[in-house]
Amino acid sequence: MAVITQERKIAKWKIEEVKELEQKLREYHTIIIANIEGFPADKLHDIRKKMRGMAEIKVTKNTLFEIAAKNSGLDVSKLEPYLTGPNAFIFTNKNPFEIQLFLSKFKLKRYAMPGDKAEEEVVIPAGDTGMPAGPALSIFGKLKIKTKVQDGKIHVTQDTVIAKPGDLIPPDAIPILQKLGIMPVHIKLDIKVAYDNGIIIPGDQLYINLDDYKTDITRAYQSAFGLAVEIAYPIPDVLKASAEKAARNALSLAAEIGFITPETVQAVFSRAISKAYALASAISGKVDLGIHVPQTQQAPAQQAEKKEEKKEEEKKGPSEEEIGGGLSSLFGG
Repeated sequence: MAVITQERKIAKWKIEEVKELEQKLREYHTIIIANIEGFPADKLHDIRKKMRGMAEIKVTKNTLFEIAAKNSGLDVSKLEPYLTGPNAFIFTNKNPFEIQLFLSKFKLKRYAMPGDKAEEEVVIPAGDTGMPAGPALSIFGKLKIKTKVQDGKIHVTQDTVIAKPGDLIPPDAIPILQKLGIMPVHIKLDIKVAYDNGIIIPGDQLYINLDDYKTDITRAYQSAFGLAVEIAYPIPDVLKASAEKAARNALSLAAEIGFITPETVQAVFSRAISKAYALASAISGKVDLGIHVPQTQQAPAQQAEKKEEKKEEEKKGPSEEEIGGGLSSLFGG
């Protein structure tokens, strides 16, 4: 008995689609899969136009993409968990983090649907609604929107907030919002995964908080520069800072030990005077030194001491040894 087999014909458009996908997979090293379930087609078109030149967006069947990926030598097993539901495939040679950042900047909105919550204040603005007077007036009344009828049309007399952030958008308001062209719901393209040169990056790991990122980079730079200054790493900017720090430390040490040179004499005497005033202030109520410390002189001395404390970072005030050393320098002891 002869066995009759019937060849299964494959639609020409599917063959061409797979070839096109194979071409893109060879041309681009990064593929991003985004969920487009419920995503407005016109908004996807807007994104496609915005990304022209940096990426291509293709909406196709998951099975056709899987065939093209296998033909191109990709390890499809890593992507299979994400090949469910309606997807858009973004082909690019850009860093996937850069693509995510680019997409996050879009302020895309859509009309409200039943069950939507407000992400910002939803306002019915004052003015002509273009809606004829009639049953609609009762809806405005239910929403507590003040109106008047003019030339047979409903006019809103003042801006009215009908939903605050987190509130459910009143279902009765949805036809009015659509009539007025108000889109109160923010939307964004939900990225499932990025496949970058063989590396799988889940969508939730592509988000970057730029403020935190900048803070981390700034801290890293400051720590690296501080270490470089400490070890006098031999590059011009660092050596300049290292030399300045060495000069400050040398001047502070000279002031501390009373080493006098034309460059250090001011610091030595300022430190000594500051310590002497500090001692006089501390014991003035207990011992009669026979001297008077005017307030106008005491303040500058204290300010000078504070500046020295800030430079040394570890000083909290004159110790007994510092007071004794200051008096010795001041009175030649």
